[in-house]
Amino acid sequence: MDAPINTAALALAAGDPLGALKRVALRDDAHALVLRGIAMAQPGDLARAKALMRLAARAFAP
Repeated sequence: MDAPINTAALALAAGDPLGALKRVALRDDAHALVLRGIAMAQPGDLARAKALMRLAARAFAP
């Protein structure tokens, strides 16, 4: 993992979804999509989180 992904994951672990979104908001690789989905689910935007998780699943698939 690269540094922004790691920092975003640490922000999520610390309970800071906005801090995580700041670090991965413009990225569209699979790891960033997963972290964005988790960050969006925490405040309750479940529809967007579900869509991001679907995109991430497609990106992880070979």
